Parts: sequence; C-alpha cells; structure tokens
Amino acid sequence: MKIFLKLIASIFFFLSILVIYMSLIGLETTRFNNQIIKKIGNINKDLKVELKEIKIILDPLNLKLQAKTIGPRLKNNNKILEIQSIKIQVPISSLLSEKILIENVAISTETLKIKDLISFIRVFNRSPELYFLEKIIKKGFLIANIKLNFDKEGNIKNDYKIKGFIKDANIDILKKYKFKNFNFDYEYKISNLDLRNISFLFNDLKINSKNLNIDN
Repeated sequence: MKIFLKLIASIFFFLSILVIYMSLIGLETTRFNNQIIKKIGNINKDLKVELKEIKIILDPLNLKLQAKTIGPRLKNNNKILEIQSIKIQVPISSLLSEKILIENVAISTETLKIKDLISFIRVFNRSPELYFLEKIIKKGFLIANIKLNFDKEGNIKNDYKIKGFIKDANIDILKKYKFKNFNFDYEYKISNLDLRNISFLFNDLKINSKNLNIDN
C-alpha cells in the first residue's frame, strides 16, 4: 500500500512540476506551424506566412494552450509585411482529435508605412478606393492589432476586431486639400470604425477631436 501511495504521490508531483513549467516557461515546437499557415491562407489564398518556432504556454484554469511566434513575415507575391507576433489559442481537448481546433488568432504588426500596407493589400484587392487612397496618402505610419475568431469548421467569424493607431500621416487631395500630421487611434469592428484622439492640420488650420464614430 505504501509503495502504491508513493507511486501516486510521485506521479502527482511530476504532473504538478510539468504544469508549473508549461504555465511559466512553456516549450518550443513547430507542430502548430501548418495550422497557422492554413488559417492565414483562409483569409486569402495568395497570402503566405513565414514562421519561426512557436512557444506554447499552458493556461490550466481554462484548459487551453496559448501559442506565440515572434517575427513572422506575411508575403503576397513580391510584397512583404513584417509582423511583430502571431498568437493562437487552442483548447487542450482538441489535441486528442485528428484536427487541431484553433479558436482565435491575434496578429500584431510592426510599425508599417501606410503606403506599403495599402500596396500590399492591393495585390489581391484591386478596388478603386484603395487605388485612390494609395495616391492621396503621401506618408504616415500605422500599427495594427488584429483579432480573428474561428468557428468549429475553421471559418473566420464576423466578430473580428482591428485596433491600433496612425501617426504622422500626410494626405494631399488634388493639391487643394492638405491634411498634415494626421494622428489618431482606431478600432474597427464589422461595419463600424471608431476614431479617438484625432489631431491634424487641415490647410494649416489645427483641428482636434476626442472621438469620431463611423457606421457602415
């Protein structure tokens, strides 16, 4: 009986150490790389991602795994975007199935030039609005944090969010209307764009606004 109790205690101690290690330090693996590449490909078939090793951290209270990769790159033909990190959330129960279920993906960009981002998007979206936008924006920088949720079939839900800020943007419309030093925070949800802390010069007239909400 004592041997059995010692065995149970040893197993419990080992599992406790393993949970603590996975919760605080985690481990690195490439197992989720194909899953992330596939999810990114669901956004657009021409969109490719280059990944490094992924670090996995255990969330024991919610029975989920948090996986994160640093410094990936998005590629679209000859256009490249530098990404700060990609994070995914996976329920532990899905590891026992043939298909790993990714619940959500969070993408954080590096500081990007707005013109480079628009040029990147226009490779697979040739809308006239983007062409016009690319022409009138002269300079500026952008950071975006994108949150995508997936259903059980692996499809992107319509509750995605994009948050970030735009800094030092210059817009020139027909050389008549000039916006300089355009700065604001933004949050985009489906059919809604919320702008905050807006400041810019319009033909050298200084304009500030705390909030602007745009529907549809």
